[in-house]
Amino acid sequence: MPAPTDRTGAHAWTALVLTALAGAVDGAGFLGLGQQFVANQTGNAVLLAVALSGELTGRSDGLSAVGPLYSLAGFAVGAVAASLATRRHVLTSFGVPVLLVAEVALLALAGLAGSTELAIGLAAFAMGVQSIHAARIGLSGVTTTVLTGTLIALSVNLSGDRDDLRSARLQAGVWAVYLVGAGLGSVLAHQVSFSAVCWSAAGVAALMAAAGFVEDRYVRSRA
Repeated sequence: MPAPTDRTGAHAWTALVLTALAGAVDGAGFLGLGQQFVANQTGNAVLLAVALSGELTGRSDGLSAVGPLYSLAGFAVGAVAASLATRRHVLTSFGVPVLLVAEVALLALAGLAGSTELAIGLAAFAMGVQSIHAARIGLSGVTTTVLTGTLIALSVNLSGDRDDLRSARLQAGVWAVYLVGAGLGSVLAHQVSFSAVCWSAAGVAALMAAAGFVEDRYVRSRA
């Protein structure tokens, strides 16, 4: 009987690459889509609350609730759809990497979107799907799109045993690549366009999906 395959290392690399993609799209979206986040929904919740409070109190601070609403809705719909699809075995027979295929399509469409609101919604939809991909491959303390929980897990693991410290290294790496990705995404959005960032991210996600299918097929052949 073949020995079980340890996929921890592959999943860690997947988490790092996808987190960098989320950072790039977030940085590009903030710079190119009217200072809106598409992955960091905690930030969107704050932007929405501040915009609504300004409307209610008559304060003029230039913030609109429209962008955060599109992003929050897109992310939520993407996460729910991906969760239901994999839970109800619509996609699981093809393997969890098929979620990355959906992300590729959504990012490509976001790059083609004719309006800012549609681009925000589609990119956020892609990030919602990506967050469920991270959950389905079982990355403890890492979502690839929301980093506050990762920071909490990192803080806890720094005071733990050897296994906890191993997890802490991954979580620290996730924070580092998000920061680098956000910086690079903002530069590319400024120099070229938000669409260029989306298409570049879609290309990288496509490579990750292909690698995931190859790995999944290899593991199934050894089962």
